[in-house]
Amino acid sequence: MLLKLSSSDIRDTALVDCATDEVVYRTCTSCPSSSRSRSSSTSSWASSTRSREKLPERNECTTVLLDCQGEAVAEIAWEGNHASMIRIREEVLQGTTELFDASFVRVLPDETFLPTRLEYTWRITPETLTLLDDDDSVIGRLYADCTLSRDRPVPALQPHTGSDYFELNHLPPDDLLEVIMSYLLVRTLRDRLYSVTKYVYGRPKRPLANLRLHATRSFANLRDSLRRTMSPSTSHH
Repeated sequence: MLLKLSSSDIRDTALVDCATDEVVYRTCTSCPSSSRSRSSSTSSWASSTRSREKLPERNECTTVLLDCQGEAVAEIAWEGNHASMIRIREEVLQGTTELFDASFVRVLPDETFLPTRLEYTWRITPETLTLLDDDDSVIGRLYADCTLSRDRPVPALQPHTGSDYFELNHLPPDDLLEVIMSYLLVRTLRDRLYSVTKYVYGRPKRPLANLRLHATRSFANLRDSLRRTMSPSTSHH
């Protein structure tokens, strides 16, 4: 399955099946605690769209994942850039601790491996994001800033003119929803830690050695945060 993301904002985008041109999932984010005044705030997608200029702060926001029927099947409650609550269908998880296996996170100079509870592993680098199965075979891959050529993603001719594509192969249908949810979290994490836009498109950037050091320290902090038990004050039901 090859999915096209309709927006570069992972928290407000449609995931479109390139084979059928139909929306498989859609994310929409609302920030009711926004300091910007708004009329009769609701958690609707329209309200989120009207306040889009405020979304980068994303304090106390909620991202809802809608299926092709428009039904809310999952959600993430954010406190800043950290997920304090994750709901997948009827199951409620208290943060990323219950979705990822922090005990087996591996931070290497050029890449980081982040396992999930479904026994998949995200391989994260400044340039790539891939999903591995338990045999270390690639079953998922992000193609950033691409266009389609003969039904395959190829790099766009000019920076920022393409779309992001996420490909999944040999994935059991029952795992799709949770993989999509973990993808939303890992994309947010990777973009923040590696400053992907600046790194890829040639803006002023850190030397590679400094980038590696920054990523290693950041993922060390990630491991600590994943291992922490969520306090009652950050729990959502």
